[in-house]
Amino acid sequence: MQAYILGVCGAVVISALITILLPEGKTGKFIGGILKLFCVAVMLLPVPALLREVGVTGGGSGGEMQPDEAFIDAVFSRRAEEEEEALEGKIDEEVGVTALVDILWECEDFAYTVEEIDVKIEDFGIYGADRHIFVIEQVEACVREWYSAEVNVHA
Repeated sequence: MQAYILGVCGAVVISALITILLPEGKTGKFIGGILKLFCVAVMLLPVPALLREVGVTGGGSGGEMQPDEAFIDAVFSRRAEEEEEALEGKIDEEVGVTALVDILWECEDFAYTVEEIDVKIEDFGIYGADRHIFVIEQVEACVREWYSAEVNVHA
């Protein structure tokens, strides 16, 4: 640390002496600006070494950061729950039946993908017993329109 302080002080003193001897005009201003840059460079010289020592630089020499699997799992689980609620609302709005939706998802390369959607119709609403098969097919068609995953619809 002492060598660093002496180096910075030496750079500042040398710059001050040269500035005193500089002529007035554009050349003097130009050389003065270069001397200021020199002083800043001398002050910032140990910063890369400090960063390497702490391990901040990602130059490949240190270990790579590993993602937090528990956090990713929690985020994707919450996303699946929100999509289940939204899909239940869409089915109720579009088809007019009450359904319970279960989304089976997978994390591939830290990307959320829906693998399978299971829809259990709990209440057929105004549809009679003879229309259940038609309603199941209608719900399945709507869900396939919204998602490109395997869809299972049952009563």
